[in-house]
Amino acid sequence: MNFSRVLALADKEAREVRRDRLYLLLAFALPLILLVVFAYGMTTDVEGVGLVVIDEDATAASRRYADRFQSTRHFVPAGVDAAAARGETALIDGRARVILWIGPHFERDLNAGRTVDVLAQIDGAFTTAARTIHGYLEAINAQANAELRAEVLAARRGARSPATAQLVEPVRLQTRFLYNPELRSVVTVAPSLLMLVLLLVPPLLIAVSVVREKESGAIFNIASSTVTRLEFLLGKLIPVVAIGVANGLLLWLVVILWFGVPFRGSVPQFALAIVLYVLATASLGLLVSAAVRTQQAAIIITTIAAVIVAIQFAGMFAPLETASPFNRALARLFPAADFLAIVRGMYLRGAGIDVFWPELLALAVYAVLVLALAYALYHKRTAA
Repeated sequence: MNFSRVLALADKEAREVRRDRLYLLLAFALPLILLVVFAYGMTTDVEGVGLVVIDEDATAASRRYADRFQSTRHFVPAGVDAAAARGETALIDGRARVILWIGPHFERDLNAGRTVDVLAQIDGAFTTAARTIHGYLEAINAQANAELRAEVLAARRGARSPATAQLVEPVRLQTRFLYNPELRSVVTVAPSLLMLVLLLVPPLLIAVSVVREKESGAIFNIASSTVTRLEFLLGKLIPVVAIGVANGLLLWLVVILWFGVPFRGSVPQFALAIVLYVLATASLGLLVSAAVRTQQAAIIITTIAAVIVAIQFAGMFAPLETASPFNRALARLFPAADFLAIVRGMYLRGAGIDVFWPELLALAVYAVLVLALAYALYHKRTAA
C-alpha cells in the first residue's frame, strides 16, 4: 500500500467536499439540526399540564385541596370557567388534560371523619403522558392525605405532641436521584443522540460519495489506475472520519452548553470513543456503497438502518438487558449499543476507560471487521 496515494485520494475528496455546498450542508448542518430537533422532540418531561377544577363545594377546605395541584409546576389552570360543560369542552379541544371534580359536601364530610371521593378525569389519548399525570395526581393526593391526618391528630393530641408526626408517617422513605437529580429527560436524551447522529451522518456521507462516482462513471478512472482497493477505500474513509470526529466534538459541546448537560468524564477518553465509533459507522457506509448503485438507494438504506438500530436495538429508550435474546443478538451486529453505554456512562456517571474498555475494544474490532468485509466486497473490475 502506497500512503502517498492514500493521502492524494483523501486530499482530492476533501477538495470535492469544499466545492460541493450540498455535501457541506449535509456534513455539518444536518448533525446539528438532528440533535436539536430530536432532543426537543424526544423529551418526555410532562409539565404545565392544563387543569380544570370543578369545585362544587366552594369551601375553604376544597379550595385548599385544589390549590395543592395548581401550585405545582406540573399543572396550570386551563383558563376556563369551572363549569362541568366548559370543563369537558376544554378536555376535548386540548386546552386541558385533566378535570378535577370536587363534590358538593367535601368539607362537611371531612369534618365528619368520612372518606371523600374526588374524581380526576385524564386525557388518555397520549398513554405515556397520561400515566405520568396519573402519578403526579396520586403523589399530590397522598401528600394532602398526610397533611389532613396530621391536622386531625394534632387537634386530638395537641398541636405540639411529638407523637403526631410518627403516627402519621411511621416510616419515612428519603429518596435521592443520582446523576440526574432533577429527573430532566433531556439529560438522558441529548447525550444519547450523539449515538444516533453519528450512526446516520458518516455512513450517509461516505455511501453517497462512493455511489456518486459510480453514477457519474468517475469510478472507472480509479478502476483503470494503479490505485489498489484498500488505498481507494482509505482515501474515501479518512475525510469522512475527520468530518465525523469534528461533528462529534461539536455535538458534545452543544449538549453541554445549549442543553446544560454536564460532562463528568475524561475528554481525551471520550474523544477516543468518538474516533472509534465514527470509524466503525463510516465503515458501514463503505459496506452499503459496495452493495448499491444509486445515491437514492444509499440514502434510504443508511437512514432507515440508522433510525431502526438506534431506536430498537441500542437501548436508547429501554435497557438492552431487558430485550429478548434475539434482539440482543441483532444489537451486536451494530456498534450503537456499545457507544451508547460509553456516552451515558461518561456524561452522567463520570466513568472512564477502566470501566468501558470492553466497549472501546468492541468498537475497534467492529471497525476492523466491517472495513475488511467492505474491502472483500469492493471490486475494481465489474461485470459491466
